[in-house]
Amino acid sequence: SLGHRRARAMADVETDLRARWRAATSAETPYARVVFDTALARAVRDHDNWRALSEAAVRDDGDIDESFRVAFKRYFVTDYVFVEDFIDLLARALASAPTFAIKARLGAFLNQLLEGEATLFRESLRALWNIDADDAASVRAIGDDDVATAMSTFLRRVAEDGDWLSRVAVVAVAEGLYLSWGLRVVDDDVRKVASGLVDRASAERVLYAKWVWPLHSSEEFQRAVCAFVEAFNDAWRDADDDSKTRCEAVVREMLDLERAFTELLSSS
Repeated sequence: SLGHRRARAMADVETDLRARWRAATSAETPYARVVFDTALARAVRDHDNWRALSEAAVRDDGDIDESFRVAFKRYFVTDYVFVEDFIDLLARALASAPTFAIKARLGAFLNQLLEGEATLFRESLRALWNIDADDAASVRAIGDDDVATAMSTFLRRVAEDGDWLSRVAVVAVAEGLYLSWGLRVVDDDVRKVASGLVDRASAERVLYAKWVWPLHSSEEFQRAVCAFVEAFNDAWRDADDDSKTRCEAVVREMLDLERAFTELLSSS
């Protein structure tokens, strides 16, 4: 039937994307050696807070305790504080990208970020917590100002002073970590909640579901992140030793900041 053929085609696409992701991050790639398989990256990817977040978010709404709500709110609001600096870095990366293909991919992702993720941020801040997204003082009062300030300062510095390798490294690190998490936790239940098919789901549960899918596990997001990681691998192979040394320092700093950011999910 037509329905079965569509389902098979979708499954084939998903299989191909997973294979592309595994190839881009396989042990022999620069991304694996410099980023993904390092102890710092593993500390972020395997952090207990990601597991706890997923477990708390899929419980029945009555079982989501106040400590989870506070931790998720702190994490989400802090993320919004530096999203504009990440948008600026993406624009600088686009400007310095060496090929039209990667410029097009970065441009599409930038548009998606502005219309999808940033819009979800702004709408959720108002709907869940009655926060004006343009009121910087109110936003910073709820998020973790130390983590947000450190991440913002870092992103601005790489945007201003970094070369193509360092800029694409930051994009590949940030989105690669999100994709590895999104692929672990997305399932049919998450998709149903995100699509509004579950009655009486709490606002936090819906927000979490949308954060997972489509934002950080959709086919389009997988294609984008694979392209960024592949671009990093190509840029690393073409770079001189000085550029690689600077990039390694950028990656270490980025992963340190990502670990601090992930700590915000702690309910303590």
